[in-house]
Order: sequence, then C-alpha cells, then structure tokens
Amino acid sequence: MPICPAILRHPTMEYLMAYGLMDQFKAQRGFITYDFETLSDQVMKNIKDQITLLSQLSKLSIASTKVHPNRDKTQELVKICYTLFDELANDYQEQLKNYGLPSNSSFVHLWLAQTFESAEQIYQCMKYDENIPFDKCVKVLGWNSSRFDITLLWDAQYYEILTMVVPVGDLNNTKSIIVTYKKQLIKLQIVGAENLFGLMTLKACVKDYCDKSGHKDVFSNEIINSKNWKEVLMKTEPFEYEDFQSQLKGGCSITKDEYNQYLVDFTRFNNRLDYPKNYNTNDTQTMVKSLLNLID
Repeated sequence: MPICPAILRHPTMEYLMAYGLMDQFKAQRGFITYDFETLSDQVMKNIKDQITLLSQLSKLSIASTKVHPNRDKTQELVKICYTLFDELANDYQEQLKNYGLPSNSSFVHLWLAQTFESAEQIYQCMKYDENIPFDKCVKVLGWNSSRFDITLLWDAQYYEILTMVVPVGDLNNTKSIIVTYKKQLIKLQIVGAENLFGLMTLKACVKDYCDKSGHKDVFSNEIINSKNWKEVLMKTEPFEYEDFQSQLKGGCSITKDEYNQYLVDFTRFNNRLDYPKNYNTNDTQTMVKSLLNLID
C-alpha cells in the first residue's frame, strides 16, 4: 500500500483504495513531450558587477509528440513541429482564426491551442468510468527548459490565450506549471522531465533508458540569430564543423565522429531547415521512449 502523501491525496487513488478497487488502477500512459530550438543573439551586456549577459535566446521552433494510449497498452504517437517560417505561410492567419487566436499570435501560441485540443483527446483515452474521479489534467514534459518556458507562458498570458497557475518551485528551478486555456476545463501540467530521471542530459538519458544503438542528433544553435535565420536555414549544404564552435562551452560542441554522423544524416534532407525540424521532433520522441520505459 502506498504511503507517499502525494499518492494518498490523489482523488483517483483515494477512491480506489477506499472502495477496494486498486486492481482497477492503471498507469497514466498518455502524455505530451515537447522541445524548443532557439536562436542565439550575442549581446555581451554587463548586468551588474561580475555578471555579464553573453547571449539572448528567442524561439526558432517547437516540436511535440502526443501519446494517445490504447487499451492494449500500445500507443498512437502524433508528431507536430512549428517554426518561425510557419508565420510566413499564406494560410497562417486562417489557422489562427480557426483557434480563435489574435492575429498577432506567434507559432508557439498556435502550438499551445493545438496542444490543449490534443490533451482533451488524451484525457478521454485515460479516464476511468464516470463514478471514479479523475483529474482533467494532462502532463506536458520538456527537458531542461523550465526558465525559458516560464517566459513563453507569461507571453501567452499577456495575449489572454491562457491562464497560468503559480508554478511549483522558483524561476531558477521550476518543477511544474499548471495552465488553463480560455474556458476549457482541461488543464496542462508542464513538467521538467529531468525531475523524473534525475540530473542528467537528454543525451545521457538516451543511453540509460533507450535503445543503446540510437544516437542523439546535433544542431548548430549559436551560429543562427534573429537577423540571419532565414538566410542560414534555407541553404542546402550542411554546416561546417567550425559552425559548431560554442562560445558557452569554450570549444566545439560536438566530436568529429558526431559531425561525420551529422553529414550522413543531412543527406536525407533538402535544406538546413528540414534537419533541425527532424532533430527537434526526434528529441520529443526520445523523451517518449524514455518515459514509457520508466513507466514500465
């Protein structure tokens, strides 16, 4: 019998234990993973004594994988990815209108609206019968991006797209944030996935919880900024090894072997944009595999 207060105070667990129905308990195998890719603008700005802001991040893309559980413990995975280029599409305003979003909404706001729609579908897959209480809340898990996510959520709140409940933790170490969308009853609980696995990188998580033969894709973030992203990402040739130099890491961010693997992977894509979209989506799928292995 569980003794953890967080479990005992869960309404579903309370009901099942009170009525001797623990055999009906089922793990929540429905969730959403997401991942950002960012642009990096070098600023080198002195904020205060002995503190210098090296770069400022902005949104380039967001990808997610939505896990719809089936009764036989299999899952249906739905993947989407939005980038800054989507805001330039001819039908972008029509997409915003379909979700009742303001005309100046970003591609991330569009992703949020679709995520709430998917969360409702996932909830319908996971809920018990009508007599058993089940919180109308779906987990959305990202990796090591909590501080950036808070900025995103405050931005969406400014446009009155969603309401954010006070986060658990602080700005430097946010454990989870619960958000609601307009008048919908469904809630999203945005959680840092690393809080479930411990302090490690996503690359290390892949080695520990996924197929050992897999590899994590690489991407040259620091060479792309808010001024050159269109030009750089539309090129059809791969990045040079020197493009992976990292000011933050004080050297190249990848090894020669990783770069050679990148060259092999790049042959499957038409341009530099298609590669990070796939890279972005792969990271969310990697999290799904790791989380399902953790649940099992």
